[in-house]
Amino acid sequence: VDALLLSSFFAYEDIVRFSDFVIRQDYTISIDSYVIYRWYEDSKDGHLVTIKFKDQAPQIYIKEQYQMENGRFKLISRNAVSQGEKRSER
Repeated sequence: VDALLLSSFFAYEDIVRFSDFVIRQDYTISIDSYVIYRWYEDSKDGHLVTIKFKDQAPQIYIKEQYQMENGRFKLISRNAVSQGEKRSER
């Protein structure tokens, strides 16, 4: 599982990405990856003063499901979520 989630949280200039996962008794793992978009506010002299998030609610952008098979994780489904779709409530 650690290998699947290695680097599951990281940030670039404009986004933060993280993953949420569920391990089931049938040895399937579902991983939902999210992003949060952010922007910077600069002071008059050009120095960074604050980082604000455009939308505080994380947006799901990809869903993956793996099945344990012969000691390895096999990808059984991968679905990209369009930016227009809303995240379903849990």
